[in-house]
Amino acid sequence: MLNLFIRSLSGAVYVFVVMAAVFNPPYGPLFLACFLGAAAIIEWMQIIDYRQMTQPTGLMVGIFFLGLYRNSPLQIAEADAPGMSELMIAVLLISLAATQVFSKKKAVPRYLFHSIFGLVYIGVPLCLMLQMGSAGTWSGSWLLASVFILIWIADTFAFLVGKYLGKRKLFPSVSPGKTWEGFYGAIAATLLGAGVMSYFLPFMPVWAWLGLGLIVVLFGTVGDLFESALKRAYDLKDSGKFMPGHGGVLDRIDSFLFALPMAYFYLKAIEKYIA
Repeated sequence: MLNLFIRSLSGAVYVFVVMAAVFNPPYGPLFLACFLGAAAIIEWMQIIDYRQMTQPTGLMVGIFFLGLYRNSPLQIAEADAPGMSELMIAVLLISLAATQVFSKKKAVPRYLFHSIFGLVYIGVPLCLMLQMGSAGTWSGSWLLASVFILIWIADTFAFLVGKYLGKRKLFPSVSPGKTWEGFYGAIAATLLGAGVMSYFLPFMPVWAWLGLGLIVVLFGTVGDLFESALKRAYDLKDSGKFMPGHGGVLDRIDSFLFALPMAYFYLKAIEKYIA
């Protein structure tokens, strides 16, 4: 009972922080991206190197912050400092590669791939999140909030339906707890949630909301399975211990990291039909 209370309380705090950031553009989404990205990168690097902080980790966080800076309202006008942030990113990328290649580790290619892939896996979705959420418009804030809300709906109903009705395993070699029944329950609940959003947020037609809901639940599930496979490969239960009862930051945003880019490009593809 105590564990359930702690899990619920930390989950409620997380939801409050995310929603407060999303609805305070442009700096709220920037703060959220910085916080989630830095914590996720540290956890990502600890998967392969169990020390708390390493030089490659620091370089990756620096590259990530510069990438966010280039996509944020804080960026310096090109006329003032043409190409300066791009130059700094290039220098840090070269430094990151050098620290890996000239290290004494035997598995240099694996460490280097882990670092570079981590930047793409974590950095690109959060930069796109900043693009979606920093516009300062009512619809922009709600679109970003809706991706989070639809993911939470999918996760909640996948768990509940799977727990009480689940019989057939979805992908037992990767995540033994997930079931087909839970997956179908997540799809149904997410589409219902998207339908409700279309009623209260009519700046997009029903079909666009339903399409967004379907993309979020499908790619969110893939993102969840991806991180489960990674943790299984390294014999980990959680990516970290940041959120009591929930694990690490990566455990909380694994679905988001796959769903957000697809939702972003989906909305870009249909914007001429919903304008």
